[in-house]
Amino acid sequence: MRHQPDKAMEWLVKTTSDGELWPSQAGSDQNRMAGRWNSTTFPAVQEANRVIASPRSRTTVVLLLMAALLSQGCAGPTARLQYLVGDPQSLSHYEDVATSIEYPIEEEPHQTAPELFHKPRSIRDMSKVKHRLVTLDECVRSALARSAILTDDGSFLSPANPLLANPSRVTSVYDTAIQETSFLFGNRGPEAALADFDALFTNSIQWGRSEDPQNSPFFNLNAGQTLTDETAQWSSRIEKPLANSGTFSVQHDWNYSQNNVSNRLFPSAYTGFVQAEYRQPLLAGSGTEFTRIAGPIGQNLRGVSGVSQGVLISRINSDISTIDFEQNVMTVVRDVENRYWDLYLALRLYDSEIETFKDLLNFWNQLNLRRESDTPAGPREQARARIYEADARIKGSLADILDHEARLRRLMGLPLSDGEFLTPSEHPSEARLQVDWQKTLTDALAHRPELRRQKWEIKSLELQLKASENLARPRLDLVSQYRVNGFGDQLFGNEDDDGITDIGYHSAYESITQGFNTTWNLGLSFSMPIGLRLARAQIRNYELRLAKSRAVLSRQEADIAYELNTSLLNMDRWYELAESSTKRIEAAVSAHEAFEARLNSRSRDYSQLGQVLDAKINRRDAEQSYLRSIVEYNKGLVDLEFRKGTTLASHAISLAEGEWNPKAYEDARRRGEAISHGLENTKLQTEPMEFVAGPAPSAWEAQGNANRPHVAGMTTESTNGAMQVPPVPENAPLRSIPESKVFEPDAGVPVEPAPQFRNEPTPMPRIVPDPDSQLELPLPQEPVIPNPSNDRVTRLPPETATRIGWVGAKKARKPGRAIPLGAIPVERSNP
Repeated sequence: MRHQPDKAMEWLVKTTSDGELWPSQAGSDQNRMAGRWNSTTFPAVQEANRVIASPRSRTTVVLLLMAALLSQGCAGPTARLQYLVGDPQSLSHYEDVATSIEYPIEEEPHQTAPELFHKPRSIRDMSKVKHRLVTLDECVRSALARSAILTDDGSFLSPANPLLANPSRVTSVYDTAIQETSFLFGNRGPEAALADFDALFTNSIQWGRSEDPQNSPFFNLNAGQTLTDETAQWSSRIEKPLANSGTFSVQHDWNYSQNNVSNRLFPSAYTGFVQAEYRQPLLAGSGTEFTRIAGPIGQNLRGVSGVSQGVLISRINSDISTIDFEQNVMTVVRDVENRYWDLYLALRLYDSEIETFKDLLNFWNQLNLRRESDTPAGPREQARARIYEADARIKGSLADILDHEARLRRLMGLPLSDGEFLTPSEHPSEARLQVDWQKTLTDALAHRPELRRQKWEIKSLELQLKASENLARPRLDLVSQYRVNGFGDQLFGNEDDDGITDIGYHSAYESITQGFNTTWNLGLSFSMPIGLRLARAQIRNYELRLAKSRAVLSRQEADIAYELNTSLLNMDRWYELAESSTKRIEAAVSAHEAFEARLNSRSRDYSQLGQVLDAKINRRDAEQSYLRSIVEYNKGLVDLEFRKGTTLASHAISLAEGEWNPKAYEDARRRGEAISHGLENTKLQTEPMEFVAGPAPSAWEAQGNANRPHVAGMTTESTNGAMQVPPVPENAPLRSIPESKVFEPDAGVPVEPAPQFRNEPTPMPRIVPDPDSQLELPLPQEPVIPNPSNDRVTRLPPETATRIGWVGAKKARKPGRAIPLGAIPVERSNP
């Protein structure tokens, strides 16, 4: 009987424990209460139950269900599906895009520094600024103490700034530890290289049962009978690569078998063995030197891993990483020095602009007094224009001051605005540096980290060339194996008497311990690619790379000489310009005094008024030219130290590794004691040969002080877990800068003279001249002449050395503990 469409039912298949199928109808309340339908009501259901009750049908249904599950996700027809539950009109989870720009969910919420939200200073808002006198050493120490991420000044505001464009390439104190724990091919650290020698333990156990019908009368079974076999296998193996390129392993296996074969000694039995195996390469890949360079030959991938996976190459990679860190620290120190002198220059130029402004205003006031004496309007308007120009130059100079101070703060790791204004307390050097070319070049060749880095690259290639020559031979291995076999009815047992045999196989382990049944193998394994083309190509490749690296080293030394020459030329250039500027100042001052005297004589020669203005401007330009020349000369001294590679030494800065986990120090102490109590080796040759000549000049170990600048596990920590740095010296007396106002000559407000400070930026006076008044202003300041006693070149290094270090990778720290960073003061004898 065909059901009408309006009476159609939705069927849900239910499977009971006895394999019956039950339909359900969504609209039947009675059936829902009954819990199931009576099978006698539907003859079709009775037939389905009968079919599915057979084993073959059950297997078919299971296979169909598995196929349906495995086909999920496969491409299929695009026909729209009908669903039994849910709202058919709901498309709340519909998405028509696969990708979009989204934010990730942070595992550890990041807290933005609250001081970043403080409003920075501006030209019109300088009323609440307080001065903080800082020395150059103070700035350098602050930059190193707060530089977990090393930022340079050259990349600031650049589209290619790695801090924003490529953060993974930014240098930090973590880089050396990251390299130390690196595990990728071609760039592995020592820990990953040493992991190749870790013993490998493998263990497996399996159970099984098989029922195989027999076609012929084997195993004492009739044809057509089923061979039933229950099995179990257990295998355990430990393998240890050795430093001499050999491999030693121990293996223990058990196999259990129980079947219905009637002619067996035991229906169920255990068979197994204990085996020791040793394999030693004799030609390619043999020797301790090869293993230290390339790693165990059995773990290298032919044509992929090369010969750069050993402990020595990994150690060199870590040394190169520390050199990169040293280079970036030198760059930070150089940038701090340059920004320090740039800020000094901006402040002095600001002083000069203020004095020129006052001088021009005084001159304009004098011209106003002569108005009643028929003074031409031309000179007055010319002076008025000069005053506006001076006002604009003051604002521009103040903007330069704020910019240089902000960039110095960036390098020092200070907040953008903290209510203080950094003011340099040191003066640039005026002493002329006499340079010995040969000594300067020798220092550069000995201290430049780039040359040391290239020498490590050459050493790495030399070692890899040796390892590649080792592989240009056939593979010949000595293979040896010894095995003790075991057999028994039971795996364990108190006795070996089985009641059947004379030897007794009741206990399988008992038969192994007796050692009656043994197996041994000894032989050679030989393999060789015909022609050894890959090995020879590898040798040639390393020869070419080594030749290139040596040529690069020679060219680097030549370029360093050119850099030193350019640095010395720039120093001479700026010093000569400073001397010329000094003479120019004398001439400008003389001319200015002569024109001032003629102006004060009440002469009616008005043609001299324009020359008086020009004399004032020439005097200002001469003073500023001297300031720029002397500051550029000092920046040339900084560049000379940088090109020589002695930037860190000139500031008494040493580099050292950070602290380990306290347990690592105890482990190192035990190893040190073991070596100290060993017997002296009287051999004249070290095999393999040593390749480390000693610490670099910038390393803490080169100071000759055996004591570390910290005590293991005893470093003072702050509440957040970070290591405390030395307290910053107390600030000098602070003085505020009055708020700067816009210059409006026609407002009629009298001048308010501002105080002058020798080492602080002179505030811009709020000047609005009155045409009918004569103002008394102080005479202009003399040009700032630095004190030769403060010469940075000839001064001694500070009494306390600064130590900055990278994070130690020896035994990782506990999770959640902050990595101690920063500068640590240590006692150091005066040079």
